[in-house]
Amino acid sequence: MLTANKKVLLSCSIHIILEKHILSKSTFIRGLQCTKSLYLYKNFIQFRDKQSAEQTAIFNRGNNVGLLAQKLFPGGTDATPTKRTDYKGAVMKTQELIASGVEVIYEAAFQHQQVLAILDILVKKDNEWYAYEVKSSTKISHTYHTDAALQYWVITNSGLALADMSLIIINNQYVRNGKLELDKLFVARSVKESALKQQALIDEKTVQLKSVSIALEQPSVAIGEQCFSPYTCDFMGTCWKNVPKNSVFEITGIQKSEQFALYNAGYKTIAEIPETNTLNAGVNAHIDAVKNDKEKIDKVAIHKFLNKANYPLFFMDFESFMPAVPVYDKTKPYQHIPFQYSLHYKKEKDAPLEHFYFLAEQGSDPRKSFLENLLKDTELPGSILVYDTLMERNILNGLKHDFPEFASAIDSRLHRIIDLMVPFQDKSYYHPAMKNSFSIKNLLHALVPDLSYTSLAIASGSVAMTAFEGLQTETDLFRIIEVREQLHEYCKLDTLSMVKIFEKLEEVVK
Repeated sequence: MLTANKKVLLSCSIHIILEKHILSKSTFIRGLQCTKSLYLYKNFIQFRDKQSAEQTAIFNRGNNVGLLAQKLFPGGTDATPTKRTDYKGAVMKTQELIASGVEVIYEAAFQHQQVLAILDILVKKDNEWYAYEVKSSTKISHTYHTDAALQYWVITNSGLALADMSLIIINNQYVRNGKLELDKLFVARSVKESALKQQALIDEKTVQLKSVSIALEQPSVAIGEQCFSPYTCDFMGTCWKNVPKNSVFEITGIQKSEQFALYNAGYKTIAEIPETNTLNAGVNAHIDAVKNDKEKIDKVAIHKFLNKANYPLFFMDFESFMPAVPVYDKTKPYQHIPFQYSLHYKKEKDAPLEHFYFLAEQGSDPRKSFLENLLKDTELPGSILVYDTLMERNILNGLKHDFPEFASAIDSRLHRIIDLMVPFQDKSYYHPAMKNSFSIKNLLHALVPDLSYTSLAIASGSVAMTAFEGLQTETDLFRIIEVREQLHEYCKLDTLSMVKIFEKLEEVVK
């Protein structure tokens, strides 16, 4: 057992020998992806792209899942220093906690050869140490293995032997029934064997990436597939600023490798792509539309599609959120939970539009009230138009499973659904501004430019998902009212866009 004096000496010696770290776990992974990205991050952080709402949500979700996983090992001590950027203090505090006999440490910090690693949970069992890193994912990726290997390298070379290194992930088969059962929600997977195999690589790469971080000159790295893997780089605004408008990267529906093959062969823009190429017919239809700057309209095919849609017409859109940790009974991690719908209704072709909508109250399971309101609002006969029906069909089938008493009514709605995306997907109607994409936003930009999502505070399904999930813990009444209004405006525009797109189809076959 260390005496008080020995503890002080240990703390002082750490303070003396500990240099400022150059690499952390996140910058190491960044450097493996792209050395230029690492250099820019370390030396020109001001050029970093603004973090999107979706990225912020992913980051916050990871933090929340990590805090919840700490309850698997209750009674621990948090090594996070008072000032969060005091990494030297965090390393010293961790060593002091270990020396004083603490057996569960959260956010344990270690440093070796100017490489910092902060571990989610460190546990001592039967006089041996076990390391746990928490991920909000349901699978272990190659990047997670490398991430754990670096942590193992730092911790063990710092002088702490590890009996095991594990990743704690979410069990996507867990179904909540009452109080959360953390031992069933989370599963731990040992990655020590994988970590040991990568130690030589970590040795080599830490030396290389430290040199990159402190180099006087920026590495010369051309844009490439590494810009997107394993994560979309947040310096694309810098590295991609010279990519021209109508570049080959605006061709959707092909692999990134095909885009870069064209770009690196000298075909920077779509107009430069030769007529004889190995791209598929759909891509070539887009190339032709861009080069000739004209629409492609197959009136016969469009007329055939329109004949399937019988007035009265409903234009329907759902919004859902996917909590990593199931919030309601009989739900799984990352299950789509519908919380909102918008319906525009036209009794006949020249009839005025009517609008119906539902937005669940935060804090309670929205599924049954969502379903009951939807069935009531769609009880009149008529076709139900949805743009890309996959999510709506999956949600309705999920609700049929959860509430079998409504199965017959749900089936009747499913039989009435028509996919408004079809005439655009099969290129019966194609506009060059669609860029070979069939997203409703691209379509709206091409066909109904007067309507736009750009002025909306919530302008995408992923942001809507994040916003509603945030309402579950929001206490500011004014903020709740504001977000609910933003959600309403976004979902309403989705179905109004569908109405205008459908009317455009009617117009072209007059």
